Amino acid sequence: MDYTSLSKDELITRLTALEQQQPQKQQTPSRKDKKKDKQMRPFDFSKHSCRPVAFKVAYLGWKYHGLATQEGGSNVPTIESELFKALHTARLIPEPSGKGCGWSRCGRTDKGVSSFGQVVACVIRSNLPIGAKGTCEWPKEENTSTNTKRKREDDDEDDDAVLNPNNMGEVVREKSTGEDGDYTPIPEGFQEIPFVSRLNHLLPPDIRILAWSPTSPNFNSRFDCTYRRYRYFFPSEGLDLARMQEAAKKYIGAKDYRHFCKVDPSKNVKSYVRTVLNASVEPLVLTGDGIPSYTNSGEHGGTLVNPDSFLVFEVKGHAFLWHQVRCMTAILHLIGRGLEPVTLIDDMTDLSKHPENSGRPIYGMASEIPLVLVECGFADGVLDWKVDGDSAVSRVGVSELSTAFRSSDAFTQLITGLWEQWREHSIKAAQVQSLLQMVSMDSFDHNPDIDFRNIFEVYGKESVLGNASMESGGFGGKSNKAYIPIMKRKRCDSIQERTVKYNASKKGKGVR
Repeated sequence: MDYTSLSKDELITRLTALEQQQPQKQQTPSRKDKKKDKQMRPFDFSKHSCRPVAFKVAYLGWKYHGLATQEGGSNVPTIESELFKALHTARLIPEPSGKGCGWSRCGRTDKGVSSFGQVVACVIRSNLPIGAKGTCEWPKEENTSTNTKRKREDDDEDDDAVLNPNNMGEVVREKSTGEDGDYTPIPEGFQEIPFVSRLNHLLPPDIRILAWSPTSPNFNSRFDCTYRRYRYFFPSEGLDLARMQEAAKKYIGAKDYRHFCKVDPSKNVKSYVRTVLNASVEPLVLTGDGIPSYTNSGEHGGTLVNPDSFLVFEVKGHAFLWHQVRCMTAILHLIGRGLEPVTLIDDMTDLSKHPENSGRPIYGMASEIPLVLVECGFADGVLDWKVDGDSAVSRVGVSELSTAFRSSDAFTQLITGLWEQWREHSIKAAQVQSLLQMVSMDSFDHNPDIDFRNIFEVYGKESVLGNASMESGGFGGKSNKAYIPIMKRKRCDSIQERTVKYNASKKGKGVR
């Protein structure tokens, strides 16, 4: 066809018609598109085995809104939300929400509270062959909720419900290849997924997996726990250690602690009796290198402790009421300051000393920041803690530490990471201490006999420093109000009154 005689508009029309007649070429995906498609491909957990495990977790909870994930899809940071995110990113659990893995926790800690030995349990992907001994099936959907209702008798620092053992059913069961119970053989030289190092690589530096342990299929970290142990760290400013030690012993035994907790009628707690196995107040001793160590041995009677040292209130029990440890600490501080008699604890746990159906006397709890869940106890042989593929940590002696460092990347990673946390906070503490010293010397015309420790001692005895306002959270200056003894104070609403108000509010909102 001769195109030379065509006008411009005719040429455009002809070219358009020719383009429409050409078959469309498929665009070849680029290497980048292929990589993106591969990344978006869902991970098929059905092609992998899974096993029930427990993790020992340490965390500094100061900036987190507690351990448990928040209901309603809240984006506030919690310890569990970070754990679920790391587990899902490592493709160890199917859902980023934690559903579908049979999750259980030993003790729920509140906002700001830390832990050195929290124990959580779940079902995770494993390198074991499918059908091998120790593997299991993924929990069924109806049994995987992390907030299933349970009994409230043992409430240990909780503020909502977790798994009820009576409603759990068979959460996971061990798998075998045949009816006779034969298992798929585990190949020689088998290596499990390095759970500790992989998760610590993904978690924030203030949340660390200390170890993992295989568990039985029906293990539940909440209800298999035999005791919990808490420590509360605080400065000894002007406190009488001997009085506090005498008072702490009065907590031991089975007592009614309704006046040592925060009552929430939605929890339906049936009994406020809790058994404290041990309670003590001891100095936190600093070694020559400035690294803190804890001791509860020896006698420290009679005198006030060095004003810039620390004390530790340690309490061990089967379970605790909501905020019980913080209330116990607040009362100990009032006794240590000489504002209350040692016998106050006997009076507060003796219901005959209180008006019938009365609430607890009004007093402030101790701050949540110094509180640490340090240990969750289990029966011997239930757990066998490991750092990835190494021998159980509890069986490594001092003479073998150098071998452990050389052979375990996870252990080295754990120690160096915690050391960095200690360094960071020690530097900040040293800066504040230097500022205190500078202000102290400047205020007294650089008198060499005056330093901040002298001021701490005087102000501590005069109840000017932090412990003076322990009832308002443990921090602040001296109160100008005349002190009113605990047993003579106004009282909170009783449990019955709170329950009536709660039920009325539910009825008003149309909640059944």
